[in-house]
Amino acid sequence: MKAIFSLLILSLVTISCNPVGEIVTEETPLDPQLVNTVENLDLKKGDVLVIWGKMDASFLKNDNVPIFHLSYNLSLDDKTIENKTVGMFADNSRIINSTHEIRKEEKEENNADVFEDTSSTEESSTEKPEKIAKSDWTFEQEVIQIPIEKDGKYTLDYKANSSDQAADSMFTKVSVIIRKK
Repeated sequence: MKAIFSLLILSLVTISCNPVGEIVTEETPLDPQLVNTVENLDLKKGDVLVIWGKMDASFLKNDNVPIFHLSYNLSLDDKTIENKTVGMFADNSRIINSTHEIRKEEKEENNADVFEDTSSTEESSTEKPEKIAKSDWTFEQEVIQIPIEKDGKYTLDYKANSSDQAADSMFTKVSVIIRKK
């Protein structure tokens, strides 16, 4: 009987623990022209506000994800608590909810007819054209954790931008999800 009770308690604790935190705001698409604002974030001392980025990109070349920069300002009672700019999608760590599909591989765009002279004594190039793999990739990635040191109703303003040309593609969608631990 004790074993069953212990197993039941353990399963409830395991199921109720959310390692990435509870969702505070649903997925919010980013527009490089706008500043997004989340008001009345009811946070307690010891909470950790976690900003997650979500990338939904199609036609990526060799899985090269465009890098974004997230600028944010966290304030309490109209006083700035933290104001930073951090990188988004700069590495492959802390990724969840990932789906990845390779579309096709194609040779680098060099389709000119080339005739090789076999009688030449010059060193001939035996390099094969670089293959470019096109893929679709959707994932969420933790951007930053912000520890909360005082109870209160916080306001978070944030904006993301990128100087990467691939970021402006209509096939790349970026959004933010706010969670707390």
